[in-house]
Amino acid sequence: MIEQTPAKRTAVTAKIVLTAGLLFAIEAVARGSVARTLVAACLLVFGGGLLVAAKQAD
Repeated sequence: MIEQTPAKRTAVTAKIVLTAGLLFAIEAVARGSVARTLVAACLLVFGGGLLVAAKQAD
Protein backbone atom coordinates (compact mmCIF):
# COMPACT_ATOMS: atom_id res chain seq x y z
CA MET A 1 0.00 0.00 0.00
CA ILE A 2 1.30 3.43 -0.94
CA GLU A 3 1.73 5.85 1.94
CA GLN A 4 0.60 9.39 1.22
CA THR A 5 1.92 12.44 2.97
CA PRO A 6 -0.50 14.55 5.01
CA ALA A 7 -0.17 17.34 2.43
CA LYS A 8 -1.29 15.03 -0.38
CA ARG A 9 -4.22 13.76 1.66
CA THR A 10 -5.22 17.35 2.39
CA ALA A 11 -4.98 18.22 -1.31
CA VAL A 12 -7.27 15.34 -2.23
CA THR A 13 -9.76 16.42 0.43
CA ALA A 14 -9.59 19.99 -0.84
CA LYS A 15 -10.32 18.88 -4.39
CA ILE A 16 -13.34 16.90 -3.20
CA VAL A 17 -14.65 19.87 -1.21
CA LEU A 18 -14.08 22.21 -4.17
CA THR A 19 -15.93 19.85 -6.52
CA ALA A 20 -18.84 19.51 -4.12
CA GLY A 21 -18.93 23.28 -3.62
CA LEU A 22 -18.92 23.90 -7.36
CA LEU A 23 -21.78 21.46 -7.97
CA PHE A 24 -23.70 22.92 -5.04
CA ALA A 25 -23.13 26.45 -6.36
CA ILE A 26 -24.40 25.54 -9.82
CA GLU A 27 -27.52 23.98 -8.30
CA ALA A 28 -28.05 26.98 -6.01
CA VAL A 29 -27.76 29.51 -8.81
CA ALA A 30 -30.11 27.46 -10.99
CA ARG A 31 -32.74 27.51 -8.23
CA GLY A 32 -32.11 31.17 -7.46
CA SER A 33 -31.55 30.60 -3.76
CA VAL A 34 -29.40 33.21 -2.05
CA ALA A 35 -28.88 31.16 1.12
CA ARG A 36 -27.73 28.09 -0.80
CA THR A 37 -25.42 30.23 -2.90
CA LEU A 38 -23.79 31.65 0.24
CA VAL A 39 -23.30 28.16 1.69
CA ALA A 40 -21.80 27.01 -1.62
CA ALA A 41 -19.47 30.02 -1.62
CA CYS A 42 -18.34 29.11 1.89
CA LEU A 43 -17.57 25.57 0.69
CA LEU A 44 -15.54 26.96 -2.19
CA VAL A 45 -13.59 29.28 0.11
CA PHE A 46 -12.94 26.46 2.59
CA GLY A 47 -11.80 24.08 -0.16
CA GLY A 48 -9.56 26.76 -1.65
CA GLY A 49 -8.03 27.42 1.74
CA LEU A 50 -7.33 23.73 2.22
CA LEU A 51 -5.72 23.54 -1.20
CA VAL A 52 -3.48 26.53 -0.48
CA ALA A 53 -2.48 25.03 2.87
CA ALA A 54 -1.67 21.72 1.24
CA LYS A 55 0.45 23.39 -1.45
CA GLN A 56 2.42 25.34 1.15
CA ALA A 57 3.00 22.26 3.30
CA ASP A 58 4.34 20.25 0.37
